[in-house]
Amino acid sequence: MSVKRINITIPEKNLKEINEFCATEKMGKSQLIREATAQYIASIKELKKKEQRRKDIERAIKIQEQLRAKSKNFPSGKSAVEEIREWRDRNLKKK
Repeated sequence: MSVKRINITIPEKNLKEINEFCATEKMGKSQLIREATAQYIASIKELKKKEQRRKDIERAIKIQEQLRAKSKNFPSGKSAVEEIREWRDRNLKKK
């Protein structure tokens, strides 16, 4: 793995917490920053994935509601579910 050196600016309070944590855990600051950023990026990606899934589900629900509203216009006055059940009952009894 190729590594690059960077400079960052952080508040003194954060640096103190980092130094204390690294001393307690016997880990270098670079390792802490690598692990913390990897976890942060992974959590943000997961949040975005969940948000997209929520939007997809909402869209599917909306489409389903639109289809349900359209299916109420059968000549018999029955709903699509009723029509399908009757068709299924008629056709399955023949077999």
